[in-house]
Amino acid sequence: MSKQTYTTGQVLTSAQMTQLQTNDYNQTVSAKVASYTLVASDAGTRITMSNASATTITINTSLFAAGDTLFITNIGAGACTITAGTATVSTISSLVLAQYDSGSLYFTSTGVAIWQKYDGAAVAGGGMTLISTTAITATASVDLTSIPQTFKELVIVVDGAFENSGGGQALTFNNGTTLYSSIFMQAANANSVFVETSTSSIKVAASLRFVAGSGSGSVYIQIPNYTSATMTKICSSNGYGGNGVYLGSGGVGAIAAITSAKITWGGTPTAQGNVLLYGVN
Repeated sequence: MSKQTYTTGQVLTSAQMTQLQTNDYNQTVSAKVASYTLVASDAGTRITMSNASATTITINTSLFAAGDTLFITNIGAGACTITAGTATVSTISSLVLAQYDSGSLYFTSTGVAIWQKYDGAAVAGGGMTLISTTAITATASVDLTSIPQTFKELVIVVDGAFENSGGGQALTFNNGTTLYSSIFMQAANANSVFVETSTSSIKVAASLRFVAGSGSGSVYIQIPNYTSATMTKICSSNGYGGNGVYLGSGGVGAIAAITSAKITWGGTPTAQGNVLLYGVN
């Protein structure tokens, strides 16, 4: 149960004592699915997050007292990021909870908390965390939103791209439509090579069309320095499909940190496969 307030001289009932004892062994759990902002009654409880896409849990000031503690567990496949709203959150650990990760918030004052992730400090030299999995459906694009700002780079894997008609997957950031520059090469089955450029998006693969029953294609996209507010964003991509092997690179002018991305198909994809978004440390 949440933290209780008792008055001087109050006599605790047996039911209240049972509640207190129960909370020591079996905390009150508040199950969340969408991104959530903590409230005062969360003190002393456990918050669980369950979402296939990325979520956040936000901490604001003037809600908790010094000494308050609460616990957070991520059950979902999407990464859950602990986010300082108006409060200050200090840690030596990662603020991102992968699936089945847990951690605790300990408040040293009404506006300052210490975050401790149970598996310790973030890995400094490497490691990939799955942020979200988005199913490919028969729509023109896939949107990747609420991208956490706690990794060194992003990796996007388009796994199972299959187009019935048209051609080409294009990548844009933060709903942008200008300042892009890209070069793209295809080594086709006939060993021919062509180059294609784009000024409105980054080309990441040509048409991944197949003879019926021959399978689908995949694309791997790497984006370093995505959190920079000034640095030009670049990315590289490689892929394989029925029309050959694809290599590409591109960039966009010094836009703000990347918080969203969109992959747009030139044709209509068959409803199969997923777009996987990873954070890399």
